Amino acid sequence: MGPVLEESQPARAAGGRAEHGGWTGIDLDELDREAEAPYWITISLVPGVGPVGFARLLRRFGSARAAWAAGPALLETLPRVPDDAAAGIARLSREGATRVAGRIAEATQGCGGIILTALDPAYPAALSAADPRPPVLYLAGDPASMRRPCVAIVGTRRASGYGRSCAAEIAEELAHAGVTVVSGLAIGIDAQAHLAAIAAGGLSVAVMPSPLDRIYPPRHRDLAARLVATGGALVSELAPGHAPGKPDFARRNRIIAGLARAVVVVEAPDRSGALLTAAAAIDHGREVFAVPGPIDAIASRGCNRLIADHQATIVTSAGALLHRIGAESGGRPVSVASLSDSEAMVLHALLQRPGSIEELIGRTHLATGTVAATLTLLEARGLVESYGGATFHPTLPARRIGRPNGLDR
Repeated sequence: MGPVLEESQPARAAGGRAEHGGWTGIDLDELDREAEAPYWITISLVPGVGPVGFARLLRRFGSARAAWAAGPALLETLPRVPDDAAAGIARLSREGATRVAGRIAEATQGCGGIILTALDPAYPAALSAADPRPPVLYLAGDPASMRRPCVAIVGTRRASGYGRSCAAEIAEELAHAGVTVVSGLAIGIDAQAHLAAIAAGGLSVAVMPSPLDRIYPPRHRDLAARLVATGGALVSELAPGHAPGKPDFARRNRIIAGLARAVVVVEAPDRSGALLTAAAAIDHGREVFAVPGPIDAIASRGCNRLIADHQATIVTSAGALLHRIGAESGGRPVSVASLSDSEAMVLHALLQRPGSIEELIGRTHLATGTVAATLTLLEARGLVESYGGATFHPTLPARRIGRPNGLDR
């Protein structure tokens, strides 16, 4: 495989056994990584062999090499067998596992990537604790970007200005705190989160539903290159040359959730892939946060429902989120210059004295919708708190930027 496959042995936990998440009964320490790698790669190319099926094969046969030696009989172990599975095995068998893996490795290297199996020490530890984990990943960039604490930010492709602003604010503060921002490279909230993280000098990882040689959407090729160039990574379950299908988007969402300590949903309609990511996060035992929005906003219906159903915690600030996941905020203090006109007006009014929305409308002479949206944004930035949803108060960071030469002058 050359430099494409990471060289070293799997890390061991105390007592000599590797920690490998939910693959109960499978001792990966007993497997020779170098000998197994071609078979892991080849079997993962068989139609119908996903993470669950692969784990079943290991449990039944003991190794991928032994499973491949069983030929078409390995299909008897899979939970679902598509019509083209047997033909896929026959085609791959004619080429041979070693040649197949070599061809895929060469194509991956041509994309500037590496191949990681779940036997590799560079395989993301967070995914090793997820069930089911992808047996093979294709990665361009630095695997170390996923050794930091990771938080996922996901949301609708049809993001509003409010949604993009919230995503950017949260991603920026996470980046300043040394947290890697994970998302799906999609248009809208995903792209905004990636861009804000790298603009703040942080790291961002994009989990793609497409292979490394087919960036999706194509308009984000430059963004993908920037993520890699700034120390982040691109991650895919698909080998180069393979066309993505609808199931690959759902599997992408599960990887995003598995990599992250927490998932933040910023604007999601009722039917949204972001909600699937939130559901996967709950399955993985991760925390889910949601940015609330107006009750009549279609883009916020999913977020509001997550909050109402107690499946997500309201995001009031990235600082609170960092505290919940055991990280500390390292963000630069917000400056007066970074506030919009409406934010500055509302915050100035609150620094004079706390108040309700109605009081702030009267004191700022702004429209009701503007005040409501501004308060939500200020809460997301950690500058405003509300008690019982009725009275709003400036936070300590807000008071720091307000005096002596800021908003109270």
